[in-house]
Amino acid sequence: MTDDSGLASQIGRRKLLALLGSAAVTGGVVHKVFGSRFTGPSEEPLVSVEGTPETKPDGENAPEPNGENIRDHGAKPNPTDPGIEAAERNLNALQAAAQAAGAHGSIYVPEGTYYIGRRGAQYEPFNRIGADGDMPPGISIYGAGPQASELAITERLQAGSHPVQTAFRYMDDVNHGTVVIRDIQLNGNYENLPNLRDSGGGSRCIKVGGNGDLHISNTHIRGWYQEAILGRDVLRTVNRCTFEDNAIADHNYSGGRHIGHHITTHASNGNPLKVTNSRFIDCSGSAIDVRFNAGEISVRNCYVTGTGANFCKLSAASLLDVRRVYHRANTPSLEAKLDDTPGHEFDGRQFIQRISARADTPPTVRLNDVITTNMTDYALQCRIDEMTIEGDMIAIAKTNMREDNEVIRDRGPGLFSDIDIDRLSVHECNGMVFDLNSSSGTIRTLARNNNQGGLGNTADLTVETDAKGQEPFKPSVPSPSAVGINTASHSVVWR
Repeated sequence: MTDDSGLASQIGRRKLLALLGSAAVTGGVVHKVFGSRFTGPSEEPLVSVEGTPETKPDGENAPEPNGENIRDHGAKPNPTDPGIEAAERNLNALQAAAQAAGAHGSIYVPEGTYYIGRRGAQYEPFNRIGADGDMPPGISIYGAGPQASELAITERLQAGSHPVQTAFRYMDDVNHGTVVIRDIQLNGNYENLPNLRDSGGGSRCIKVGGNGDLHISNTHIRGWYQEAILGRDVLRTVNRCTFEDNAIADHNYSGGRHIGHHITTHASNGNPLKVTNSRFIDCSGSAIDVRFNAGEISVRNCYVTGTGANFCKLSAASLLDVRRVYHRANTPSLEAKLDDTPGHEFDGRQFIQRISARADTPPTVRLNDVITTNMTDYALQCRIDEMTIEGDMIAIAKTNMREDNEVIRDRGPGLFSDIDIDRLSVHECNGMVFDLNSSSGTIRTLARNNNQGGLGNTADLTVETDAKGQEPFKPSVPSPSAVGINTASHSVVWR
């Protein structure tokens, strides 16, 4: 494959399969086999409850500032992406608006689709925000709504001369203050980009450095080559967002040897990250990848499907608090978008995985009202250091669809130092419920049925009531229509 050969030659088949998969899921049709690959049942949750959105986070400031309108600086909609000249005009307008707004100001993207890009960018992101950058520090971005205003990456650049096509880079060693990104679609357009990986590049939507507080709301972030958000220590809130089709290209062009995530972040000490009321659809990696530091991360009232690796890859954090979350790992939609890569399958592996330790404090995972289902491998693993699990109303189903023989396990030096769960149900799994060597704790009620391997090895874990044959618990989780983007800028009803 040459540098300039994009996914466009393959996307016809993939889009058709994805659309067929999505239509079947929406219709609640039971899927059995797609080609030679297991696709699992429909995407309907075990129970669908309209969740109550969390309190409106501080980052969603009610009065919209008077941002610089990019059309006043020369931007024009170019929805067919006709050529690089139009994309450069729009990028120049974006940067001129930011310069007019000044440090910690805001720009406004009115209704329309605006493809952006520039010749000569090479390994630099299209928009460098900060000292000596294309924009002054701390620029906020607003639109007229995620189904009205769209910024997208042009397909009119070659991989060899423009291997990095990242949209926004908040530069290091800069105080960005409070930054808000709201009411817009940010489209990486991966389907039509060339093979950036072979040229040593890729694309991300937002890469954050420096100091500040980043708040993202009512934003559709889709189609980025690698991670959608690389948030480091600056990402604070994500609310009413939809993440879709991220890091698909990185997987496919690397033969499954590289994956990416919807959100990669640090667990910032003293500044918890709150992810609320959001929808995550299809990526090769995880919904959330926590890399460093010992802060807290909260994920509440979210609906997550198509996570190639995990719901969460947990290398750090003192607390991961997950409440009212539905998670389905393997989906027909994800399988349709990912190339077959024998030996490197990332089509819905696990729920939570701890395979590295990058913080001094072992994490606590708190799960309340959680459904996780359709995993090709196990659900929970601690393979290094230790972690604790606590919570209530946890329902696990349909694990080990392809490999492994256990639902919850420790490995090597890793252990669950304390398991403190009130109600857990495990059903229809192709493996034993536990394979523990050194872990300990108490589960007050375990409901289980139709699992292939029985209870398994519990080590020092006590199960007070082993309700074999009991139906699954029914956690309260949102339906997919209750979360994610909506079309109104400030008419969200917060209940």
